[in-house]
Amino acid sequence: MAAAAKKSLMGKVSGLFGGTQSKPKPKPRKKLTTEELSKHMPDPDAGKIWPAKRLNVVEKLWGEGYVTPGGAEQVIKMLPLLELDSKKSALVLGTGLGGINETIVDQTATWITSLECDPELAEISGNAMRQAGLKKQAPVHHSTMEEMKLKPKSFDRILSFEGTLAVVDKKAMFVALCDSLRVDGELMYTTLVLPDTNPPNPAVQAWIDSEPPGATPQLWPAQVQIALLQNLNMDVRPVQDITQEYKKWVISGFIRFIGSLSKAEMLKISGELISELEYWTKRVTAIDSGGLKVCRFHAIRMADKRRRVV
Repeated sequence: MAAAAKKSLMGKVSGLFGGTQSKPKPKPRKKLTTEELSKHMPDPDAGKIWPAKRLNVVEKLWGEGYVTPGGAEQVIKMLPLLELDSKKSALVLGTGLGGINETIVDQTATWITSLECDPELAEISGNAMRQAGLKKQAPVHHSTMEEMKLKPKSFDRILSFEGTLAVVDKKAMFVALCDSLRVDGELMYTTLVLPDTNPPNPAVQAWIDSEPPGATPQLWPAQVQIALLQNLNMDVRPVQDITQEYKKWVISGFIRFIGSLSKAEMLKISGELISELEYWTKRVTAIDSGGLKVCRFHAIRMADKRRRVV
């Protein structure tokens, strides 16, 4: 009896966990296509500000290697004012995807050091410089730009195209930059600014709030930046308001790109294109509200003298 009970119990346990019972032969599984498989794989771009699909649209809007309106046109327009050549050294703040560096080297043969505060863009542009054979002539370094270790009087020129917009401690940044310029060295940069010392209006604040974490615009009025530069022994030239030109770059970029797409191409990238259009609509709305301007600053380092930092 004991043996029979044990055999019965083992049979129940075996049945519960599968045991030695024969299993039905599984039906053949349908082979998934590459597209179907990709839906079940982790997205390598998840959480990124600059995923590959977005970059595909951005470069078609602003030009290969660029993430801001104006592209190479804006860079080339500024270069004659700076008289760059192979005997001069330049610091570039904000490399984008590397297009700025490539344009400067191609046009002037200048040796460049570049800093990028966005870690994703720093990696991408660094790789782009290596692929272009410019690792030594135009290296890219990731930096917050707030605790820069720059050698005093080491650069002839400093350039930036919106590359300082997200820097929080702009005072520390400008102190380091101006110290790194040689006498008669020049600083030229474009950035978005508040029109006065009043707080951002609702449209501007809505744009600021919509920016991704880590890329939040830190807006300073133009006159505050001028005062700081002057106090850092810089001869500040008249500031250029390029707001309307900037707006035209944005609009023409979208019109040109959308006009070049076939119906099939547009359907394929419609999601990314709409997202980018919504992103830039917020910025243009802020500009149209009168509460946001785009300015180009140009300042020249004067001979040393005692100075007081405000």
